[in-house]
Amino acid sequence: MLIILKEFFTSQIFGIILGAILTGGFTLIVDLIKSNREEKTYIKRKRESLYQKMYDFSMRFEKDIRTKKNTIMSKGTKDLWNEIQIESIFGKQSTMETFYDLYEDLQENLEKSANNIIEVHIQNNQRILEFYSHIKKELGIKD
Repeated sequence: MLIILKEFFTSQIFGIILGAILTGGFTLIVDLIKSNREEKTYIKRKRESLYQKMYDFSMRFEKDIRTKKNTIMSKGTKDLWNEIQIESIFGKQSTMETFYDLYEDLQENLEKSANNIIEVHIQNNQRILEFYSHIKKELGIKD
Protein backbone atom coordinates (compact mmCIF):
# COMPACT_ATOMS: atom_id res chain seq x y z
CA MET A 1 0.00 0.00 0.00
CA LEU A 2 2.85 2.37 0.87
CA ILE A 3 4.48 1.71 -2.48
CA ILE A 4 1.26 2.53 -4.32
CA LEU A 5 0.93 5.87 -2.50
CA LYS A 6 4.58 6.69 -3.15
CA GLU A 7 4.15 5.96 -6.86
CA PHE A 8 0.96 8.05 -6.98
CA PHE A 9 2.63 11.09 -5.40
CA THR A 10 5.52 10.88 -7.84
CA SER A 11 3.33 10.29 -10.90
CA GLN A 12 2.23 12.79 -13.54
CA ILE A 13 -1.43 12.39 -12.58
CA PHE A 14 -0.71 13.76 -9.11
CA GLY A 15 1.06 16.75 -10.68
CA ILE A 16 -1.88 17.39 -12.99
CA ILE A 17 -4.40 17.17 -10.14
CA LEU A 18 -2.29 19.42 -7.90
CA GLY A 19 -1.81 21.92 -10.74
CA ALA A 20 -5.56 22.00 -11.43
CA ILE A 21 -6.36 22.61 -7.76
CA LEU A 22 -3.77 25.39 -7.46
CA THR A 23 -4.87 27.02 -10.72
CA GLY A 24 -8.53 26.88 -9.70
CA GLY A 25 -7.77 28.29 -6.26
CA PHE A 26 -5.68 31.18 -7.56
CA THR A 27 -8.23 31.94 -10.28
CA LEU A 28 -10.98 32.10 -7.66
CA ILE A 29 -8.94 34.44 -5.46
CA VAL A 30 -8.06 36.73 -8.38
CA ASP A 31 -11.72 36.84 -9.49
CA LEU A 32 -12.87 37.74 -5.97
CA ILE A 33 -10.33 40.56 -5.74
CA LYS A 34 -11.26 41.83 -9.21
CA SER A 35 -14.99 41.70 -8.39
CA ASN A 36 -14.45 43.62 -5.15
CA ARG A 37 -12.43 46.29 -6.98
CA GLU A 38 -15.07 46.63 -9.71
CA GLU A 39 -17.82 46.99 -7.09
CA LYS A 40 -15.94 49.80 -5.36
CA THR A 41 -15.36 51.52 -8.71
CA TYR A 42 -19.06 51.17 -9.59
CA ILE A 43 -20.16 52.73 -6.29
CA LYS A 44 -17.61 55.55 -6.68
CA ARG A 45 -18.89 56.35 -10.20
CA LYS A 46 -22.49 56.33 -8.97
CA ARG A 47 -21.54 58.68 -6.12
CA GLU A 48 -19.75 61.01 -8.51
CA SER A 49 -22.85 61.14 -10.70
CA LEU A 50 -25.15 61.68 -7.71
CA TYR A 51 -23.00 64.45 -6.22
CA GLN A 52 -22.78 66.18 -9.58
CA LYS A 53 -26.58 66.17 -9.77
CA MET A 54 -26.85 67.45 -6.20
CA TYR A 55 -24.52 70.34 -6.96
CA ASP A 56 -26.40 71.12 -10.17
CA PHE A 57 -29.71 70.99 -8.29
CA SER A 58 -28.43 73.40 -5.64
CA MET A 59 -27.47 75.98 -8.24
CA ARG A 60 -30.73 75.55 -10.18
CA PHE A 61 -32.89 75.71 -7.05
CA GLU A 62 -31.12 78.85 -5.85
CA LYS A 63 -31.74 80.43 -9.25
CA ASP A 64 -35.41 79.36 -9.21
CA ILE A 65 -35.87 80.93 -5.77
CA ARG A 66 -34.07 84.11 -6.76
CA THR A 67 -35.92 84.64 -10.04
CA LYS A 68 -39.41 83.39 -9.10
CA LYS A 69 -39.41 84.64 -5.50
CA ASN A 70 -41.01 81.37 -4.31
CA THR A 71 -39.97 77.78 -3.70
CA ILE A 72 -41.81 76.32 -6.67
CA MET A 73 -39.23 74.48 -8.75
CA SER A 74 -38.94 74.65 -12.51
CA LYS A 75 -39.53 71.42 -14.42
CA GLY A 76 -35.81 70.76 -14.93
CA THR A 77 -35.07 71.35 -11.26
CA LYS A 78 -37.95 69.12 -10.19
CA ASP A 79 -36.79 66.32 -12.52
CA LEU A 80 -33.28 66.61 -11.08
CA TRP A 81 -34.72 66.47 -7.54
CA ASN A 82 -36.56 63.25 -8.42
CA GLU A 83 -33.38 61.69 -9.85
CA ILE A 84 -31.48 62.62 -6.70
CA GLN A 85 -34.13 60.97 -4.52
CA ILE A 86 -33.87 57.74 -6.51
CA GLU A 87 -30.06 57.68 -6.57
CA SER A 88 -29.59 58.86 -2.98
CA ILE A 89 -28.96 55.26 -1.94
CA PHE A 90 -25.41 55.61 -3.31
CA GLY A 91 -24.57 58.72 -1.27
CA LYS A 92 -22.80 58.77 2.07
CA GLN A 93 -25.08 59.58 5.00
CA SER A 94 -23.08 62.66 6.03
CA THR A 95 -23.16 64.10 2.51
CA MET A 96 -26.88 63.46 2.18
CA GLU A 97 -27.50 65.25 5.49
CA THR A 98 -25.37 68.18 4.33
CA PHE A 99 -27.32 68.33 1.07
CA TYR A 100 -30.71 68.35 2.81
CA ASP A 101 -29.48 71.01 5.24
CA LEU A 102 -28.43 73.11 2.26
CA TYR A 103 -31.84 72.58 0.65
CA GLU A 104 -33.60 73.75 3.83
CA ASP A 105 -31.30 76.77 4.11
CA LEU A 106 -32.05 77.79 0.54
CA GLN A 107 -35.78 77.57 1.23
CA GLU A 108 -35.49 79.53 4.48
CA ASN A 109 -33.41 82.24 2.84
CA LEU A 110 -36.33 83.03 0.54
CA GLU A 111 -38.02 84.90 3.39
CA LYS A 112 -34.88 87.00 3.91
CA SER A 113 -34.52 87.77 0.23
CA ALA A 114 -37.42 90.21 0.18
CA ASN A 115 -35.28 92.77 2.00
CA ASN A 116 -31.87 92.26 0.42
CA ILE A 117 -31.73 89.88 -2.52
CA ILE A 118 -28.02 90.40 -3.26
CA GLU A 119 -26.89 89.64 0.28
CA VAL A 120 -29.01 86.48 0.39
CA HIS A 121 -27.72 85.45 -3.04
CA ILE A 122 -24.14 85.80 -1.78
CA GLN A 123 -24.98 83.73 1.34
CA ASN A 124 -26.64 81.05 -0.78
CA ASN A 125 -23.66 80.88 -3.10
CA GLN A 126 -21.34 80.59 -0.12
CA ARG A 127 -23.37 77.64 1.24
CA ILE A 128 -23.37 75.99 -2.20
CA LEU A 129 -19.59 76.40 -2.44
CA GLU A 130 -19.20 74.86 1.03
CA PHE A 131 -21.23 71.89 -0.17
CA TYR A 132 -19.05 71.76 -3.30
CA SER A 133 -15.94 71.61 -1.10
CA HIS A 134 -17.50 68.85 1.00
CA ILE A 135 -18.18 66.79 -2.13
CA LYS A 136 -14.65 67.29 -3.48
CA LYS A 137 -13.16 66.29 -0.14
CA GLU A 138 -15.27 63.13 0.05
CA LEU A 139 -14.39 62.10 -3.50
CA GLY A 140 -10.71 62.81 -2.90
CA ILE A 141 -10.47 65.47 -5.60
CA LYS A 142 -7.59 67.85 -5.00
CA ASP A 143 -7.17 71.29 -6.51
